[in-house]
Amino acid sequence: MLNYKKIAKVLLSAIAIGFFACLVPMSLCADDGTNPGVNMAITPEDRDIDRFHEQSARMEEGDVDLLWVGDSITHFWETTGKDVFQKYYGKRKTMNFAISGDRTGHVIWRIEHSPMDKITPKMAVVMIGTNNIGHESSTPEQTVEGIQKIVEMLREHYPEMNILLLEVFPRGAKPDDPLRQGVNEINAGLEEIYRKNKVKKVKLYSINDLFLDENGNLPAQIMPDGLHPSADGYEIWARAIEPFIIEGLREKLSVLAKPEDKGICDSYFFRDQCKLLSENKDYKILMFGDSITHNWVRVDTPEQKAAWEKYYGSKGAINLAVGGDIIPGQIWRYEHYPLDGLNPKLIFLEIGVNDLTSVETPKEEVAYGNRYLVRQFRKRWPDTPIVVMKMIPFQFDGNPKHDGATYQSWVDEFNEILPLYVRDIPNVEVVDIGDLYRDENGKAIPELMDSILVHPNTEGYKLWGERLDPLVEKYLNE
Repeated sequence: MLNYKKIAKVLLSAIAIGFFACLVPMSLCADDGTNPGVNMAITPEDRDIDRFHEQSARMEEGDVDLLWVGDSITHFWETTGKDVFQKYYGKRKTMNFAISGDRTGHVIWRIEHSPMDKITPKMAVVMIGTNNIGHESSTPEQTVEGIQKIVEMLREHYPEMNILLLEVFPRGAKPDDPLRQGVNEINAGLEEIYRKNKVKKVKLYSINDLFLDENGNLPAQIMPDGLHPSADGYEIWARAIEPFIIEGLREKLSVLAKPEDKGICDSYFFRDQCKLLSENKDYKILMFGDSITHNWVRVDTPEQKAAWEKYYGSKGAINLAVGGDIIPGQIWRYEHYPLDGLNPKLIFLEIGVNDLTSVETPKEEVAYGNRYLVRQFRKRWPDTPIVVMKMIPFQFDGNPKHDGATYQSWVDEFNEILPLYVRDIPNVEVVDIGDLYRDENGKAIPELMDSILVHPNTEGYKLWGERLDPLVEKYLNE
């Protein structure tokens, strides 16, 4: 026979327990499928699925230089971003260690259960965390702890590996989207831990602004669902991190090779420049480059001299460019100039057109050569503003050897990526004066260029000086 009084007593007790339990903070009472009080972002979550086993089998094969770690955003390099991935990484030894839907806990579990000792990557690209807040399994603060744990686990497995930790990509079409705000909180937490390379061999980097329009909106063309990149989005991603891939993989580039024949480097121009630098340590402006900059002072006419004196000579500038030079030559000369004791207020760099057109060096390497030089300047002069100049028009007819592509099209492509190679270096400004020398059809204006449409003539240099003079004055007066 049922004891109804006993049953009623048990039920009342259960109700009371439930009532008092939910007097604790709501975050611990939420029905999110987690254990109350447990940070699921740092708790391993089982990911024993087919893709995990495929990844383990790939690790068993070894031979991985570049490891990608993440969720669907990284996973979809294999689908939406497939063609872009092939273009940038097809010749590199890569492994995609990402699974769609993953949270930080899943990645932690996979690291714990994968044969990580079978590979020795030189670099990892890590971007994880959006699903933690999207699935409401973790707060932004907890998600930061999960990301931090993943980074530490990778560092334990591969102490010499370089890690590019990307801030979580923006999500939601509008800046006020709650998930966008949650992502912003995660990224702010990551900046507290990793900014300014505070953790050895870990570089925190954000490319989020490159995905957004001027109002902070996320265009459908870039991320159609407000979360996953389109093919265009993956192109933005790949281009933006290419300089760090080069560095992380420690790739050898032709633009960084020491020139075997000093030739132009150890020329009478160079020796005259060294003499001037030895005699005067009060130069306020240093100008590095090739003939496009050199011709400011190499063209020996009264009008040209007057233009140089007006815009640069009277302001304490020295022209350290050498006509015909390429980036390896510029590096050689920089390393051999008597620069000790100089404290410039402004540095100009214009270099690479000869590498791009005469030597036919890939545009990414030429852009990296500019990055290398800027970083050398920054090491020597930590606070000096640096102005990096895009290439001016370089008009030649199409070259049958290159399916009719013009050198100007190469210049345009280089100019597009150049800012991406220096954007992480403080106090660097990229300027473009190419519009001064183009007509409405994009062609070089002969009246402003020399006979081969490569260098400005005197009238062209006057326009250059006039355009950049406010910038020069600003930096000299700061």
